[in-house]
Amino acid sequence: KLCLVKPTFIYGGSEFGLFPPRVNYEYGSAVEELLFFPPFKALADITPGLIKVALRPPVCVDSVAAACAKAATDDSGVLPTLDGTEEINGYSGQPKSTGLTDALEWGKEKAIEFYDWAKVEVPKAVDAIQAKVDETKK
Repeated sequence: KLCLVKPTFIYGGSEFGLFPPRVNYEYGSAVEELLFFPPFKALADITPGLIKVALRPPVCVDSVAAACAKAATDDSGVLPTLDGTEEINGYSGQPKSTGLTDALEWGKEKAIEFYDWAKVEVPKAVDAIQAKVDETKK
């Protein structure tokens, strides 16, 4: 029995690192979602060599592990070659990555919180400054 799992780049964990290269879950998930957008997929299909590899979506370590575990326990006798993130995620049953969507939603929530804070605090600051200006004029 043989199942080949061929990811382009595996991400996961809680830290970044250079030696060996590591990308955390949040960043990797966002990059995975971004590189699944059609313009990036089309660009990856027509570019050569390392550029092509760099434009392929990375895959989460959990998805690779789940695919390997499923293959190890598969009694069907026919195991696939899993080439790339889409096939690995499909075989492992992992949901689509939402890191980019989650980051944008977080940014939107924080912008709304800041706006709500600014609506209250900026007028207070303006009034305080105006009071100081009025006080110095007396």
